[in-house]
Amino acid sequence: MGQRIQTATLGAGKGGNLSVDAQNVQIIGRSPNGQVASGLFASAQLNSTGNAGDLTIKTNTLLVRDGAQVQTATFAAGKGGNLRVDAQDVQIIGTSADGRVSTVLVAGADFNSTGDAGDLTVKTNTLLVRDKAGISVENRGRGTAGNMTLNARSIRLNNNASLSANTRSPKVDPTREQATININSQDLIITRNSNIITNATGENVIGGNININTDVLVGFQNSDISANSDNFRGGNVRINTQGIFGIQFREVASLQTSDITATGATRELSGNVQITRPDLDPTSGLVELPVNVVDRSGLIAQGCPADQGNSFVITGRGGLPPTPEQQLDDDAEWQDRRRLTVQQQIGQTKPHTEITTQTLPTKSDTPIIEATGWQITPNGDIFLVASTSNPAVHNPRNQPDTCQSRQ
Repeated sequence: MGQRIQTATLGAGKGGNLSVDAQNVQIIGRSPNGQVASGLFASAQLNSTGNAGDLTIKTNTLLVRDGAQVQTATFAAGKGGNLRVDAQDVQIIGTSADGRVSTVLVAGADFNSTGDAGDLTVKTNTLLVRDKAGISVENRGRGTAGNMTLNARSIRLNNNASLSANTRSPKVDPTREQATININSQDLIITRNSNIITNATGENVIGGNININTDVLVGFQNSDISANSDNFRGGNVRINTQGIFGIQFREVASLQTSDITATGATRELSGNVQITRPDLDPTSGLVELPVNVVDRSGLIAQGCPADQGNSFVITGRGGLPPTPEQQLDDDAEWQDRRRLTVQQQIGQTKPHTEITTQTLPTKSDTPIIEATGWQITPNGDIFLVASTSNPAVHNPRNQPDTCQSRQ
């Protein structure tokens, strides 16, 4: 605990750059007495005039916790270095064991400095800041503060976590903002008293701006987004999002709600809050329903009354019971009740095979007589006959069909 890697300038020369390129970087805790933080540092020390070097970290996972620090700073007239992190996953967690010192990523300047602080940039897939830890750009001296830029797929602040930008400098550079936070993320979630905040302190010191571009912004449990100035005009908050949940603009922050504010020394000196949502009309594409509702019963065709012009006659069981409540029987009967009135002549059978031919009538009104048998010629031809003197009958019954009269 308390191990440090550091570059610094103590005079007029520029401090060296510090670059870390590793698979995983873990920076944890402080010295046993709590006075020295484990960390990575690039600084311009007291009484120096040279600029501090830059600090660059390139890794798969960066874990900073338990009061450790990653910092670029100036304590003198020189400019502070820039801090850049390029990682797949960044986690900034917790405080020192005694709870007095937060875990931080910071690009800053000390109280006695006159130099400007550097910028802080984080590019990552996921960024988690929690349990009183923070990421900060600040200048507590007379120089300008740097700007913070976070580019991530997902950013989560939880349990008193913070993203902050603080300045005391009245300098205004028309080509460059100071103490401004820029966030570009698919989702930004801040919960449990966490904050995204810019603070300006001092006469004529304008508050820094907050620019957020995110698909979804969620803020719960008294988590705030604020661009404030204690003694002058507040900063501006610009949010471009597809949806905001749990947090909203208010002129004055509340201790019970999640708020978006831009307060100044007076109400007249408040900054601006601009929230931009997609330019979509939620009513577009909707079909207006008719005012007069059609009575559907009038569209139904009226059939014949069931008790007029209709009948149901039971003529016999025929395999079906008269009513649905009765069971099917297996003794169903069928009778052909048609009346047959055709008279027939029956031929006599003789024991020889002579064939007697008959001349067919030519008159069109000759009645058709039903065949009662058949004869086979020597050639094997078959003739249907009504009567014959010498039939060779192959009808087993050789009898005409008769029908019973209806009872």
